[in-house]
Amino acid sequence: MLWNGGLVPALSKVMRASVTPLASILGSGLLIIVPVLEGTLGSLSVVGAAGVCAVAWVVGTSVRHCVRVVEPALAADSPDRVTAGLDRTGDAVIVVAYVISVALYLRIMAEYVVDYAVPGGSTVWARGLACAAVVLIVVVGVTRGFAGLNALDRFSLAVVLILTTVLGGTLLFHDARGLFGAGLVLPPVPDVGIGEILLVLGGIVITVQGFETVQYLGDQYDTETRVWASRVAQLIAASIYLGFVAVATPVMGLGTSDGPDVTLLNITARVAPWLALPLVLSAVLSQFSAAVADTVAADGNLRGLSRFMRGPTPYLVSGGAAILLAATASTFTIIAVASRAFAAYYAIQAVLAMRTSSGAARKIGYGALAVVMAAVTLFAQSAG
Repeated sequence: MLWNGGLVPALSKVMRASVTPLASILGSGLLIIVPVLEGTLGSLSVVGAAGVCAVAWVVGTSVRHCVRVVEPALAADSPDRVTAGLDRTGDAVIVVAYVISVALYLRIMAEYVVDYAVPGGSTVWARGLACAAVVLIVVVGVTRGFAGLNALDRFSLAVVLILTTVLGGTLLFHDARGLFGAGLVLPPVPDVGIGEILLVLGGIVITVQGFETVQYLGDQYDTETRVWASRVAQLIAASIYLGFVAVATPVMGLGTSDGPDVTLLNITARVAPWLALPLVLSAVLSQFSAAVADTVAADGNLRGLSRFMRGPTPYLVSGGAAILLAATASTFTIIAVASRAFAAYYAIQAVLAMRTSSGAARKIGYGALAVVMAAVTLFAQSAG
């Protein structure tokens, strides 16, 4: 099939391949992006969401360039020494980032469950549940491999999309009633400087992470399928993020007696208490699905890094490190560190794209992107 002068794989194949990146992106930020943007931008939250998604798309362009150009060169043993070294460094950095992100997703999942089930919450229970979830993923990965984890991913993603649609529709109905009734009251824009806003937005790079997971699905899908799957996943995720932030903004607690929201449970409790349980279910499945997606990516990356990473070893290594993080670090610390780790990887990908692209404009663009991602790596600020 031809479209825009290029060869486009079958839609069904692209959609199957997009499951892993889409699950990773949605799990990365759907539950945390609203509270973070509320405290930083208030009524302008959707502008922040659009900015983050736009930067993610540009980064995705550099990643897709590397899939098309750098991967074949590496496979043919034809890249220069610097390119090969950068690629290997990037592989090491992204493994660390994936391990951190798995710990983050499962901690968020556990906190939603515990906050709903235990009055006042419990850090001990949340950390214990997160560690148990890591063990479950590792067991499935060791016994069933990619096929087993991908099946979990497809089921979880389907349920998450349904529950997100229900929650978003409920918020939209609430907004519409206000618009045609007493009117919408938008939250105030916090008195935060542009520099701090940019640092916080840089600190939530993790919320749009996931499109790069297609790089590690080469054993399952061809190059063009993976490139298109990355694009489709980013477009779907961006539309969901923008729509969800837009309908959530009018019901933010910022500027009211309820105070700024810490989680989506706060908003849900005010608008539709009956949705609390479905939201918790969505939290469980979205975070679990994202953790599965990044575990798959970490496994593929570790196998490429070392000949000793064979059989169940990659799952055991990444799982053990994720358990250590999930059991010890705070959620906001994990968010900030994960964002910096992914930004460092994206900076390396941008440098690789700059070195292997043709045309001055592309080289300048990828070079500027590398500088931006390097700045995020060094200066990104935690939202908590």
